[in-house]
Parts: sequence; C-alpha cells; structure tokens
Amino acid sequence: MADFDHTALRRLDLNLLVALDALVAERSVTRAAARLCVGQPAMSHALARLREWLGDDILYREGAAMVPTARAQALAPRVRQWLAEAQAMTLSEAAFDPQRVQERFDLCLNDPLEALLLPGLVAALRQKAPGLSLSVRPVPAWQQLEQLDAGEIRMALGHFPRLRSVHEPVLLFRSGFGCVYNPALLKVPARPRPADLARLPNIHTSYAGDGPGLVDKVFQQQGLRRQVVAHTANPLSIPFVVKQSPLVAVLPDMLTRLFGSHGDLRIVPLPWRALVLPISMVTHRRDASDPLVRFVTQELLAVTRAVFA
Repeated sequence: MADFDHTALRRLDLNLLVALDALVAERSVTRAAARLCVGQPAMSHALARLREWLGDDILYREGAAMVPTARAQALAPRVRQWLAEAQAMTLSEAAFDPQRVQERFDLCLNDPLEALLLPGLVAALRQKAPGLSLSVRPVPAWQQLEQLDAGEIRMALGHFPRLRSVHEPVLLFRSGFGCVYNPALLKVPARPRPADLARLPNIHTSYAGDGPGLVDKVFQQQGLRRQVVAHTANPLSIPFVVKQSPLVAVLPDMLTRLFGSHGDLRIVPLPWRALVLPISMVTHRRDASDPLVRFVTQELLAVTRAVFA
C-alpha cells in the first residue's frame, strides 16, 4: 500500500504544481501565463490558489521584480523532478526507438502462417529492431487465446471465431480455399462441386487454421458428407502424401500457395462463397498502449501486404 492518503490527494489540483514550476522559473505572472498558454487572469488565479494551499506567498514583489520565497525555492527542484517523471511516464511512447529495444517478443501462429510471414517479419525486425528477439511459441490453435490472456504471449495470428471483449483483433486477410491432388492418381473435374469432392477419398488436417468443422460444414449444408480416410496434424505434410496416394485435400489457399514447388500436383481454386477463412492478428487490451506491440503490429501488416499483394 502507498504511504499517502488517496482521499486527501484526490482533493488537490495537481495542475497547480505545473503553475508553480512556471511561476518560479519565470518569476513573472505574465511570462508564466505565456509559457503555459493561458491568460494572465488564469495564472493570477492559480497563484492565489497556490498561496492558499501552501500558506506561502510563493512570489513577492521586490522593486520591479518578482522574487520566489524560500519555500518556493525549496519546493521548485522537487516539483521539477516530479513533473519530469510524470512526463516520462505518460509520454514514454514518443521516446520509443525500435533500434534501442532489448527484449523478447512472444507470439503464436500456425505452420502455414509461420512459413508465409515469418521470413519477411524477421528480415524487417533485424533491420529496424536488431535487439528484439522474436520467439514463436508452439501452442495449439485452441490454446492460443488462453496464452494471450495469461500474458504468456503478446500476439496470436490465425482464425479465431470466438473472441472476448479484452481481445483486439486486426483482420490480416481472407483466405479462400482450393483442392490439391495428384492428377496421375486421381481424376477431379476441372470445376469441382461439393458433390464431386465428397465422393472422393479425402485427407484432412485439423491444424490448417480453419477452425473445427468449417470445411465439413459446407458439405453438410449441401446434404453431403466427406469421405475422410486420413487425418494429419501437420498440413505441410499433405503434398507429400497426395503425391503417393489417390487422395484430395481441401485446404485454405494461404496453405496451397506453399506447394508451388510440387509441380506434379494440381491445385484447383474452389470459389465457393461459404468457404472463406478470415485470418486475424489478435493482441490483448492491456497492451493497447504498448509501443512495442504497436510496432510489431505495423511490421506484420506490412509483411502481410507484401506477401498477399
């Protein structure tokens, strides 16, 4: 507990300390008013209140000059120090310099987003904030918001259909979907419909960032049920699987864009209106004024625009 009386302090007008600092520094009501951008009557009123509050003249006239009292001179250095600390505390964001940051920044994002965004983000941060250590935490998607709430991470990227009021989301992009298969092993129509893909053996990933049941919900709306014959926790293994097996995978196109080196596979966009995945960057409200969180947010937005341009 602080060793002062909150109730008594609440009755004080701490703006009078600002007036005291200006009056002692300028030794003139007129010049002090100009320094604080207020009228001379307002400054005279502040001086009167200071005299009443402190039981001291603060300034007294000696000939043509105004001279601070001994009490005012004793108070002035302490008031100036307090004002400097208050300014540093409340205006610290203005002094933020990413080049001087020396700390670790923890965040969570799934494998596809890490492969897409991390290279550009690390390159940007190494140039602009070389003392910042970026740490991607291996946390399952369903636990990431819990980690954010607990302060274990400062940012989470992915698809989060259930956010709370303490979460601050920023939409990064909306991912469409496509199907991936090996045309040497499987025949798929050039413009496949849900019924076409439901008849084929599917491989499914539960960690593609699409939330529970998003793809299957689209099929259910058509009165269909997919024939899922394989599940994988790592979506980046899927192209290697479908190279050797007659399977089709329905995946977000943020993931399929990573399969460009697999020239023997075919990737067909699925322009189904219901199959769209919003991808967001989420921070916690407690960090809304944190300049480092804001800085990393802006860098991630820039990287995302470059990747998905």
